[in-house]
Amino acid sequence: MKYLSVLLSLLISSCWNQSHRLEDKIQKVQFHYISWACACANWATSDNIEKYKDTGKLSDNCVFIEPANKLFSLSDTIGYSGDIVEFTGQYYEEKGFPNDYIKTEEPVDKAKIFRYTAFRVIKSNYHNYIHDNGK
Repeated sequence: MKYLSVLLSLLISSCWNQSHRLEDKIQKVQFHYISWACACANWATSDNIEKYKDTGKLSDNCVFIEPANKLFSLSDTIGYSGDIVEFTGQYYEEKGFPNDYIKTEEPVDKAKIFRYTAFRVIKSNYHNYIHDNGK
């Protein structure tokens, strides 16, 4: 049953991506995780953080990330404020929402999506978060 669910998930993912074109250029990008109080795009490059931190436009320049398939999904220890991850992949040509995006009642703007095939954790704040919260 688990095999069937993974297969079905990959099939749905590949069908969704067929209607959304990826840029030709494969690149490595380091993204910093930004904790927003919404389900908004929450990854930004250090250049965008520096460029937009004082203008209030950082949220407009954040991206969603999307694994090429479920095997590349990030662990639950990644996604804490200040985490830095280097992703290898491609941007979609158009803004949108990643495959695994869970829609809420709160309106969220579409954003650029970076679809990755590999990643390397540069910095994780998981242990700091757990320690600071007494767990």
